[in-house]
Amino acid sequence: MTKVYGKPTSGILKDTVVVNASKIVEVDFTADNPGNTLFHCHQQLHMDFGFMALMKYV
Repeated sequence: MTKVYGKPTSGILKDTVVVNASKIVEVDFTADNPGNTLFHCHQQLHMDFGFMALMKYV
């Protein structure tokens, strides 16, 4: 992650992050795993309302 709620960070490696309401998290990532990836929220109600997307890296 590069910023959590506007505060610069470095060296944090995560595959899941909690983002509170109305907050912003900035991330850098290395796209080194070709294929489909589901970008989604881990709260079922949010997924039910469509907070997820299928990304394809080729």
